[in-house]
Amino acid sequence: MKFPSDTPPILRDFLNYHETILGHSKNTVDEYYLDLRLYFRFLKLHKGLVPSSTDIEDISISDVDIGLIKDTGLSDVYEFLSYLSREREKHQNSKNASVGLSATSRARKISTLRSFYKYLTSKAKLLEENPLADLDSPKIMKSLPRYLTLDDSKKLLMAVDGPNKERDFCILMIFLNCGLRIS
Repeated sequence: MKFPSDTPPILRDFLNYHETILGHSKNTVDEYYLDLRLYFRFLKLHKGLVPSSTDIEDISISDVDIGLIKDTGLSDVYEFLSYLSREREKHQNSKNASVGLSATSRARKISTLRSFYKYLTSKAKLLEENPLADLDSPKIMKSLPRYLTLDDSKKLLMAVDGPNKERDFCILMIFLNCGLRIS
């Protein structure tokens, strides 16, 4: 995988491990990179390593090393999560940007951080103990599945057409009668 030029070696090693050893997809590795890049940028701003007036998107992470990571504790991660829930824009390129990431987005970033610190302690052996071992994920509200009404189901079945009409009709009947979801 080709990484941006400011990717520090410690992050590059972590991402290579996930892609080559664990076999994660390119999209997963890209998301790990983006999550950790934001985390490192926040840490540098939070710890005063860059001027406080610096835009978080302009902070380089090329100098991030194990020293910065060892100097980070659970309270720093809580500050990061607070930043995500209160200050981070949901859609930065949108005119209708709103502030504060959802619990689902924060939980994914926590998962990335847990994976990173687990890698540093158990695989790379750069940390003796995992500072995020006691980190909880935000509670994610479960939503009820959306379902089709009887009329919607009838319309769907009546719309079946094509060379495999009988097969498609049977597949839809199985989905509808067993309560299966396409996903």
